[in-house]
Amino acid sequence: MTLYTVSQLEKDLFAAADILRGRMDASQYREVLSAMLLLKRVSDQPGILQVPDRARWSQIVGYVGKAPGRVLNEALWELEKSNPETLKGVFEAVDFDVRLSRGEAKSLIDHFDRIPLANDDLDFGDTVGRAYDYLLGAFADSAGKRGGEFFTPRSVVQLMVRLVRPREGQSVYDPFAGSGGMLVQAGQYVDEQGGEGSGLALFGQEKNAATCATARLNLLLHGFTDCSVLCGDTLSDPLHSLEDGYLRRFDRVLTNPPFSMNYSEKEMKHTERMKYGWAPEQGKKADLMNVQHVLATLRPDGIGAVVTPHGVLFRGGAEKQIRQGIVEDGRLEAVIGIGPNVFHGTAIPACILVLRGADATAADQRGQVLFINAEREVVTGRSQNRLEPQNVEKIVGVFREWADIPGFSRVVPQAKIADNDFNLNIGLYVDAGPPAEPPLDVRAALFGGVPRREVEDKIKKFQVFGIGLTDLFETRDLTYLDFPSDGYEATAARIPAFAAARERDFIDRCHSWWWGAESRIAELAGTHRLLMLRSRLMSSFCEELLPTEILDRYQLTGVFAAWWADRRDDLRALDLQGFPGVIERWAVSDSRPPHLPASTAGPRVLISFGHDISSRVEKLVASERQGLVDLYRSWGDRYGNSFTDLERQSEATAERLRARLRELGYT
Repeated sequence: MTLYTVSQLEKDLFAAADILRGRMDASQYREVLSAMLLLKRVSDQPGILQVPDRARWSQIVGYVGKAPGRVLNEALWELEKSNPETLKGVFEAVDFDVRLSRGEAKSLIDHFDRIPLANDDLDFGDTVGRAYDYLLGAFADSAGKRGGEFFTPRSVVQLMVRLVRPREGQSVYDPFAGSGGMLVQAGQYVDEQGGEGSGLALFGQEKNAATCATARLNLLLHGFTDCSVLCGDTLSDPLHSLEDGYLRRFDRVLTNPPFSMNYSEKEMKHTERMKYGWAPEQGKKADLMNVQHVLATLRPDGIGAVVTPHGVLFRGGAEKQIRQGIVEDGRLEAVIGIGPNVFHGTAIPACILVLRGADATAADQRGQVLFINAEREVVTGRSQNRLEPQNVEKIVGVFREWADIPGFSRVVPQAKIADNDFNLNIGLYVDAGPPAEPPLDVRAALFGGVPRREVEDKIKKFQVFGIGLTDLFETRDLTYLDFPSDGYEATAARIPAFAAARERDFIDRCHSWWWGAESRIAELAGTHRLLMLRSRLMSSFCEELLPTEILDRYQLTGVFAAWWADRRDDLRALDLQGFPGVIERWAVSDSRPPHLPASTAGPRVLISFGHDISSRVEKLVASERQGLVDLYRSWGDRYGNSFTDLERQSEATAERLRARLRELGYT
């Protein structure tokens, strides 16, 4: 049987949106489509919710004598009545009779009737949730600035979850939950680590009622039913409290609060949260108040990650006092800048603060803060920049290794931060700009030659490709080199040939690694344990290729992470259904029946996987080699023509002109 894929469901949901587009704005038809999707899903797949007869899809499709909008309303009301703890208030704003014409309601019913949503029809158990989440992202794109109020880009969410690493059995809280993406991804992360994401205790709060309903539905469609997402203003009245009235505390807190909001101290409950002080009530400076709420709701050994605008890092006055208290108490672990235009509806750059519970800082990290300037770790998009898997992998890798990387990260002692008056502006500690070119050597510019010191600073890059100094230059004296007699452009054109042998060796090593990796992948096909192989495969990939020094650790982990992310659904199909399941997925995407016999499915899949990662490596190596060509040409641009050379050329040109004039009879 051909299984229904995430991409197919995404297309069908967009087709359903087309039925409504133009009649209402995106936020309204988001609610309509959400309700339709839930009605069909819970009816097709028993056990998700209690489904009374009047809410069953067969009753909706078989309506007689009633307006279809009325039938949908009754089904939704009955479903909510039967599941009050899960659905109370989720669809109170949805009225099919008011929002849809009779024809539109009938078209929607007919459209969803053709979509199979039982688990046995779907390629993965989370297919419905993933397609719904993709739809939310599309709604956020179309909503502009308002989209950022309910949707955090999923790459940012994945980064934050990997920074705090929730574990099975822990509690996870998002005090500004939006559409619930942080909580969903926390559960998925635990699943991918071999645990049970459903074993997390998930809590959230969201001020906007419609968005709160979306979050609860998003969690439900992802299979998370044991959750508590409440509606209310978290800053003024946090609702997750214990029987004794104290606020509940959590193992992990993940959140992206609204940026630059005002607040009222008079209206605030649980003022004990604001241990480090009060930011100005006006002027849209509530950001550090939200940060303090996160700190107050962390367990002593808890970890939190919160998105903030960069202003919280350097604004003075009361905000400086708040920062000082947080730093001096050792509650700030890391500041990660992720560049501009990543979030929906705003082009301003943002940062992630990694926060610790009162007793959570590791002994070797006390008194220090890690700064990561990842503003260049984004891929530029047409309307919005984005973090790709390789960008996330580098940030997470540096964070876990607590590493100093010039131009990217730096571990800074508290004393240094105090010297800067507790200004946390990332640029004070890590300059991510391109390195400055060395000053022009005036002697070389006047009389020719290339300064040996400039070349020796960079020659290691050429040597790892098997290119020596004598391949590129001739010796002039102890201080200067010369370009070969046929010129620097001719030598630059020979660099790919010089590098070819080392490149072939590197690619052969990649193939050799894959021959070992594919046997391990084949052993775990169909065992439901394949996805746990990721970290071991990545480690062996780096161990095999890192000694050549052609690519560094972060380039290698990045290319592996990008390959794994793009192949994730194929790997999941392999994990659950074996090699024939992957072939079936490919056939569905190509709109044709699978044609390979089971005996040849394995080799075909493994060849495709191996070719994919090898081609990615080859492209990255080619890019590094082109970087050598560009570097060599930059020396040519600086020193290829000295003032003396130009003077000689000028004199030669003038002499030719004088000779021609004499030939013409001019003296």
